[in-house]
Amino acid sequence: MKSKILIAGAILCAITTTGAHAVTKCVAFDSSTKCTSDYTQYQYHPDWASTCTANGVSTPISGIAICSSTKGAYQFVTATELDISSTLDENLNCWCKMTSPAASRRWVFNTSYSSAGFCARACATYCADRFQGIPTMRSAILGSLSD
Repeated sequence: MKSKILIAGAILCAITTTGAHAVTKCVAFDSSTKCTSDYTQYQYHPDWASTCTANGVSTPISGIAICSSTKGAYQFVTATELDISSTLDENLNCWCKMTSPAASRRWVFNTSYSSAGFCARACATYCADRFQGIPTMRSAILGSLSD
């Protein structure tokens, strides 16, 4: 019995004192960064993706899109929380967020649509398109990364 307690104690000690090892990948995105995306494939999808190349290093980027009743005051403004209306026709506003290689803490307002159906069809498409094509959009998304 005593040997089982000692073995269990040794295992617990080894687990709690072993350090964690992580790998960090840093890529400097600047005004010369080029991003590409086959954005048309994201129609009617909640997710989007792009690939950005800086200093010869290609980094895949992915994110999510949502149609919300919360309207941004202007394009590319950020928000920490969004509302979804139970009245479907009120969810006209497209917001984007990065999920990989890091998660952005804030949603970025993309645009408003004339109908909830059009928002559902086009939101992720426009998140990918604007992320790859508009540096201001990239800066807004990349500027709110979580740790």
